[in-house]
Amino acid sequence: MTTEIPEKKELQIPSQMFDILMAYAANVKMAKDKGKPVVWSSVLVPKEIFQAMDVPVIYLELISAVVALMQSSGQYCEIAEEKGFSRDVCAFHRCFLGCAAAEERDPFLESVFATPDLIIASNIPCISESKSLLFSAKHFKCPYILIDTPLNTWENNEVPDYTVEYYVGQLREAIDLIKGQGYKFDLDRLKDTVDLSRRLMLVLDEVEGYRKAVPTPIGPVDALWCSVATRLAEPNLALDLFTQLRDELKERVENKIGVLDDEKLRLYFFGVPTLYNMELLNYPEKYGAIIIKSWLEYLFGGAFDPNILNPEKPLESLAIRTITDILNPPFGSMLDFTVKEVKDFQADGVLSVVKRSCGLLPGMTRPIKDAVYDKAGIPTTIFDLDGLDTRERDDVTATTNIDSFIETLLASKRRS
Repeated sequence: MTTEIPEKKELQIPSQMFDILMAYAANVKMAKDKGKPVVWSSVLVPKEIFQAMDVPVIYLELISAVVALMQSSGQYCEIAEEKGFSRDVCAFHRCFLGCAAAEERDPFLESVFATPDLIIASNIPCISESKSLLFSAKHFKCPYILIDTPLNTWENNEVPDYTVEYYVGQLREAIDLIKGQGYKFDLDRLKDTVDLSRRLMLVLDEVEGYRKAVPTPIGPVDALWCSVATRLAEPNLALDLFTQLRDELKERVENKIGVLDDEKLRLYFFGVPTLYNMELLNYPEKYGAIIIKSWLEYLFGGAFDPNILNPEKPLESLAIRTITDILNPPFGSMLDFTVKEVKDFQADGVLSVVKRSCGLLPGMTRPIKDAVYDKAGIPTTIFDLDGLDTRERDDVTATTNIDSFIETLLASKRRS
């Protein structure tokens, strides 16, 4: 009697995620056109506050990512440079600044672009985040607040009460500014939203568990789109989508259905992938190698203990989650987290790319390379690659570096 192998099907849920991104941007634009005040912010400001108050938000990082996808990021970076910003400023921020300062925008960007009525900035993951939005506030002559996140210098994430109170106080100031734009704040609504985030994180933990299976059931591009949807999708919709994704991955893992029929190598990607050429994330598959995790996913959430979120103390728990985020310097927590990730995902190697204009990643590259080798025995290759500015696109050099690294890993496996 022969065992019938289930037919390999495309995952259904990831295909919806790009549509969610586009619909979200269009809805913000529509809200602005109807006279609703729009907030500009960073992806590391707690989204639950905006969701609980039904505030349309444009996120700096996501607008830049969309512009890169449309191959237009270079021209908007150039506009920012013409306004006096150095090419050493983060490409995400230069691109966004160029979008803000442009006298004319291309039709696609114009269709999703809305000017701000209030700007809520953050100083994590880097101080450039706050400076970029400060320029925008002056340019559009709108109110601005910086939410100052204390550096997480406490062992085991034991954040003292006075630090939590400090951050909560700033969240309350931001809420008051939002209320000043005509929005209502309901504590019970925030509690419900925080509870939905907690429940979503529990499901995401299950998703991550299935992604660690060999062979991996989901590819890097699909996974990246899914991570974006954790921030943009309406909370109930996000919970429903990721519950369905969990079930899809569960079925694949149980039937040993992977992205590749013969998975020879598993690679972890540290840095910002080429958002203007997402196919580069799939490039290693020609060797039977697959990128099982991309660091950029952490920018949109999904790397914290769900138990941190307590619906009965919504502001306090949002404060603790933000302060203990692995993107909050110093680097100790990120090093420990990355070592654990490459072990748990059974990575054979790490692709580490240096985004030259970043104020955060270049300083982490060598410590992470040393940590994953010393503690997990996993080698890393490091090369320059700007994932956003199309003027610095160099697919040939990138693929050559990937070729050399994969060939070395495969040769090492054959010898062993």
